[in-house]
Amino acid sequence: MKITPLLFIGLVFFTSHALAISKSDVRKIVEAAYPGARITEVEKETYKGKRIYEVDFVHDGKRLEAIIELDGTILKVDIDD
Repeated sequence: MKITPLLFIGLVFFTSHALAISKSDVRKIVEAAYPGARITEVEKETYKGKRIYEVDFVHDGKRLEAIIELDGTILKVDIDD
């Protein structure tokens, strides 16, 4: 079976969005990794050319920011400036 480039791009686009997590899922991921976290903001952003979720939250008195891929992988967590 031969797949045309246009069809291939459509399949990749469709499946990548079908596997994307929701904001609700992102909240659960952060709360599981940081019990007691108070999430203040969840936004879809672009980070290093990739679509991600940026999550601002407070944990143990520290303001933090997490970068989470659309598949649910936590890329990094830093102190929020």
